[in-house]
Amino acid sequence: MRKTLIFSVLSLLFVTQIYAATPANEIPAKVAEQNNVTTAYNVRIKLVRTDGSPVTGSIGLRGCWARNEQSGVVYEPTDREGYEFEGLPGGTYTFGAYPGNWEGAVPKTVTLDPSQVGADGFIEVTLVYWVE
Repeated sequence: MRKTLIFSVLSLLFVTQIYAATPANEIPAKVAEQNNVTTAYNVRIKLVRTDGSPVTGSIGLRGCWARNEQSGVVYEPTDREGYEFEGLPGGTYTFGAYPGNWEGAVPKTVTLDPSQVGADGFIEVTLVYWVE
């Protein structure tokens, strides 16, 4: 009985020390982070030839990428074909494609804006496709 009482008191002291060691200014910051609402955007890459005609059929590109210009974070596509990005935080992005052996796409920098969202919920970014 005595050991149980001592163990209980020590456990209670341990728990109170953990909460006492947490600075008070960190708690509101965590709450603010949780309440921070950011707009997420869906982006679809469209490839066109240098004359403006859409690219159809099989191509040798190895997928696309998106780099946030403020943070430098590189995002990979979320779809199987490699041309759609879902849930990108708002900001300015450079979109590009991983080149193939004899082909590639010209990167494009775009600032994501709610006015660019189409009826299907995606922002369409057009990259110029080239072949040597």
